[in-house]
Amino acid sequence: MSFPTEDPTGHRNPAGLLLLTFLSILLAASTSFSRSIFVYTSEPNIRVCLTESRPSLTIHLGGNYRLTYQGIGIAVLENASISFRFSLQGTPVASLPNQQIEFFSPITIEPADTLGPMVTANAADGITFNYQTYPGKFEIIPENNGGFRLINSVPLETYLRGVVPNELVNNLRPDELQACMAQAIAARNYAFFRMSDVDSFANGPTSKGFDVYADTRDQVYSGIQRYKSLADSAIQFTSGMIVEYEGQPARCFFHSTCGGHTEEVQNVWQGQPALPYLQGVSDMDSATGEPFCIYNPRFYWTVSFSGHELNRLVRTNLGMANPMFASRPVKGNVDSIMILDRFPSTRVDSLEIKTDNDSVYYVRGDRTRYLFKTSIGGILRSSMFKITVFRNYGGNIRKIVIKGQGNGHGVGMCQWGALGMSRLGYSYKQILSHYYPGTVVKKVY
Repeated sequence: MSFPTEDPTGHRNPAGLLLLTFLSILLAASTSFSRSIFVYTSEPNIRVCLTESRPSLTIHLGGNYRLTYQGIGIAVLENASISFRFSLQGTPVASLPNQQIEFFSPITIEPADTLGPMVTANAADGITFNYQTYPGKFEIIPENNGGFRLINSVPLETYLRGVVPNELVNNLRPDELQACMAQAIAARNYAFFRMSDVDSFANGPTSKGFDVYADTRDQVYSGIQRYKSLADSAIQFTSGMIVEYEGQPARCFFHSTCGGHTEEVQNVWQGQPALPYLQGVSDMDSATGEPFCIYNPRFYWTVSFSGHELNRLVRTNLGMANPMFASRPVKGNVDSIMILDRFPSTRVDSLEIKTDNDSVYYVRGDRTRYLFKTSIGGILRSSMFKITVFRNYGGNIRKIVIKGQGNGHGVGMCQWGALGMSRLGYSYKQILSHYYPGTVVKKVY
């Protein structure tokens, strides 16, 4: 999505404040292209960070692999395990089956037959790390902080095979192929932005020597075992295709469930410029009068908190929900909490909190979700919600009940809505033009 998108099943963890800073830079950059950032004439490779700052790691080679250090071949291994650790003296050490090697710059591991594990769907071929098996080329990089970074380099379309199945429901139906094709294109757009100079920013992946993380900081990328035939078909049918607006690549945000209406990008990430193709659109099916995303079994949701829990959440989360209060501790107990304004989509625009010592606090837009963040449930599913307050006989808040609909920030393509449109016979181009108005699909390689 994700940026890191929130999975339609609701199991993805949302990103935090760092992501918002990241988005600020990206959105500003995406509005000021003087030329297209995509200059690929053939399929590029993408560099994925599987882990970093790890004190030790072990990988298993499934197949025949060549190890190279500083341009010199050091071993050819087949179906072997290799571990990496730091010695007591702080020296990086690679433990191979019959030797140990000290190294101070990256070790490269690539298939001895580059036509093998690079493209295979056989889980026995590839490199296994943390119970996932990945294709392609790898680098183990010793870091100055005493950890290791593991980078997986694969062709972009192969990368998407490990991404798209994570972005939609696990068992897609044949009539959801068009939604899967739309998701493949949106995910490709995202990857291209992350691989471009436009996405360069301080301390980000570009400066670290890779393009994307393999988790919710970018798009969740898993191994060969997660490949799905329908997703593979969608990727193949749309190979090299991206979404463009007026000749420039579009910023294709997406989310799980819009709840009936998507949101304007500037309303979700405050202070960001409006983008014509990221304005709120109705997701209502004119034939049924219901949202396209109503198929999500978790379309409606309810959470409740006791008065004691509410006080704890406000004290703990207010600084995260509104950074201007980060250094100002909440005084008193919550006396009232109410929604002041809503956007046209009905998502919350501003929320007011008053305490019993007359202090007043405000939270805006999508950040209201972070006010109710718990260690178990995460943030609220969406900012499209209502609050009901229940008081005891003394007039103090006994509990609040929050009822909402949708899941995610609401910007761009609604993934469950895309599934609904696909079931109703809409094409992938119609789905993309619905959620990104004014855009067109173009094949760039």
